[in-house]
Amino acid sequence: MKISIIGAGLAGLSCAGELVKNGIYPTIFEKKSYIGKDYLFSSTTLRLLDRTYRSSVKYLNKRYNLNLKPFSHLKEITMIAPQKKTIVRGNLGYIYMRGEEKNSLENQLAYGLNANIIFDTYININDIKNDFDYIIVAAGDEVIPKEMGVWTTTFNACTRVAIVLGDFKVDSVKMWVNDDYSKSCYGYIAPYSTKNGRLLLSVDNITVYELDYYWDKFFNEENLSYDIIETKDIEYSIGTTSSAKIDNIYLVGNSAGLIDDFLGFGAVNAIESGILAAHSIVKGVDYNKLIKPIKNHVAKLHNFRKALNTFDNKDFNKLISFLGFPVVKQFIYNNPLIKGQNLSFIAKIYNSIKDH
Repeated sequence: MKISIIGAGLAGLSCAGELVKNGIYPTIFEKKSYIGKDYLFSSTTLRLLDRTYRSSVKYLNKRYNLNLKPFSHLKEITMIAPQKKTIVRGNLGYIYMRGEEKNSLENQLAYGLNANIIFDTYININDIKNDFDYIIVAAGDEVIPKEMGVWTTTFNACTRVAIVLGDFKVDSVKMWVNDDYSKSCYGYIAPYSTKNGRLLLSVDNITVYELDYYWDKFFNEENLSYDIIETKDIEYSIGTTSSAKIDNIYLVGNSAGLIDDFLGFGAVNAIESGILAAHSIVKGVDYNKLIKPIKNHVAKLHNFRKALNTFDNKDFNKLISFLGFPVVKQFIYNNPLIKGQNLSFIAKIYNSIKDH
């Protein structure tokens, strides 16, 4: 059986690993010269937004025998609106390394992988469609699904990621919401070490050429004074697919529309979808059916995105104030039975009221 995988990211590598476990050795095409993102950053998973009722680490280990090690546990989140601030503490999730680092998620998945990875190769899917029994699209973007006519964009944004110097707690992140400089997105900083962090600003419905304006406004309004080592600007789209399998082509990860457009989380979804694509091929199971729980989860979180799209700074102040109430902290953040998808009905009601 000949299988190609386009992209050596989380979804592509997890798919390759599962295929190899079943005696199938795929060919991976990667347009870069290395594994991982072309910028270094820290990726956060929030227990509240996980589909699982335990932790993502335990879930992937127990269900798929993947022993992925986070950089640290997430114990503290500081949330800042223009006139409100709240700090939440507890067993909130995990922080993972991403990129070229040895302990990054990508390189943990690639370690010991017996698959042929062809670097510096950009693949046109039509050039290889007839050369392989199956093609796994794990490119991390919407280009191929859009060409195939199965993609619908739900959200567009631009992000600047900066490597910054400072003093950081390795189990703590901070986020800012402010309509003046992030519109319905957010600013965010996570540790990379005790002296090194990753600061990002995402802004929706702008071009990358406008980022300088919003970035300067972000620094000025929040009185930020980090020393910046380098920056990277990214334009991206988030969306959904009408089908994640077309003929002999499987869409996984972000290319399958499995990143949520609420906060942009998708690492665990990407890993799981890659494994499920391999299961579908090996066991002859309907792939769209296998990933339906992930798609449903992402769809429910979309209700929060729709709500945020209507927010102004008064709304952000109210939201951060509400999230800081002691009863809310006690009831939501550390309760494994409470999940964001279960609370999406509140956002759905809010959206209905707004619409009318």
